[in-house]
Amino acid sequence: MAVATAVRSPRTQRTQHAERTGWEVLAALLAGAAAFLAGTDYGLVRGLTVGGLVGAALAPIWIREASRYRGAVLGGVLLLACFISALALATWRSATHPPTEAGVLFELLPVVSAAMCVGALLWAQRVLSPGVVVCLYAVGSFMTATMNSRFAEDPWRFGFSMPSTMLLLGACLMIKQRPRKQLLAELVTLGALTGVTALSGARSMSAFLIMTAVLLVWQHRPATAKKSTSVLLSLVLVGALGLGLYRALEGAALEGYLGQSAQERTELQVQTAGSLILGGRPEIGATVALMLHEPLGYGAGVMATPTDMQAAKQGMSALGYDPDNGYVEHYMFGTRIEVHSLIGDLWIWFGLAGLVLSGWLLWLATGYLGRSLAHRTGTALGIFLALQLGWNLFFGPIISSLPALALALGVFLLQRKETAAEPTPSVQMSPAPGARRSSRGRRARRRYLAGGPRHA
Repeated sequence: MAVATAVRSPRTQRTQHAERTGWEVLAALLAGAAAFLAGTDYGLVRGLTVGGLVGAALAPIWIREASRYRGAVLGGVLLLACFISALALATWRSATHPPTEAGVLFELLPVVSAAMCVGALLWAQRVLSPGVVVCLYAVGSFMTATMNSRFAEDPWRFGFSMPSTMLLLGACLMIKQRPRKQLLAELVTLGALTGVTALSGARSMSAFLIMTAVLLVWQHRPATAKKSTSVLLSLVLVGALGLGLYRALEGAALEGYLGQSAQERTELQVQTAGSLILGGRPEIGATVALMLHEPLGYGAGVMATPTDMQAAKQGMSALGYDPDNGYVEHYMFGTRIEVHSLIGDLWIWFGLAGLVLSGWLLWLATGYLGRSLAHRTGTALGIFLALQLGWNLFFGPIISSLPALALALGVFLLQRKETAAEPTPSVQMSPAPGARRSSRGRRARRRYLAGGPRHA
């Protein structure tokens, strides 16, 4: 009986082989479609996107895989706590701040969609290579690049700059087996993107690209030191570089090197608040004032009262900004409360749980930068996304930040998984480790797909 069960007939082997082959093709198609649709950001209803819906449909497949990424479970728990907090706050404040059903859905469903996209991207990276996933995501982003309300004003700055950056830097990931050629390709790409972006007058985007190139060069410095740079020292370097670049770009904009439009905007913002950042983002004053006014947050779908608006205006006036120009009534408090920063918006919608989630996101971004520079493991795409996430946490509105955030989480969590799976060399970063990691990734994908649908 034992012999009979141990021997497999040729027909059974052919059936199993056909099952595995079919699963490999189906998994690749599903992963590619999920990555592409996650990048499109097509809205269905109340902020639910096509990519989010597909990600939710694939949840039975990717949940098991996503749980293997270090930090993914914690992120899921924090997000669940945020949803509970948002509904509890909205119920608690309903007497003075009556929420609307449309507002609740419009604020929660985009976050749910982004979370579903993150899970689908994590699984897609297991089936396809990270470079292919990023490129498909970027191609999807091109499909909706023209939907930005300010696209006609400057197509590159408000439409194609971000998809182009993701596509080109994602393509660089596909030559990971040859680190020197990959570095050269990344630097050439960053140089070209910086030139085009600077000519369009996009100051912050130009700064991210320049910082990425500088940090990438620093990461690949000659390995002459006996000890690797610490994570803390690496972050100090990032901060010093950011401050120096901020001063340099502010001076360049004031001198007119970034175009007349950027020069006029910079002069006005510096005259308004004495600082480019405070003058360009007066919503910071409103955020701080609202946090002092209602420390626990507001909840999902809640509309501001005249008292809240008055507190926000006072905070903006303290920065030298004139809030009585319609911007506060129409943009910040017209259809919902919008304070133009991820931290502020997450706190408004989710209360203290949103602040904790913001801290976790900041930890992931700074952790990626610190580990990348200390252990020489970062990619141009990852460094760029970390810098941009750091900016969006303080100065980027939540809705427009979510697409890039989904891709950034996929890149950050992948690095944490690779770091956990393998001790990183402490001193040298020669071509061999990169090639070895790429080879291990291919073998891991083959083993995963060879397991067939039952393995997933």
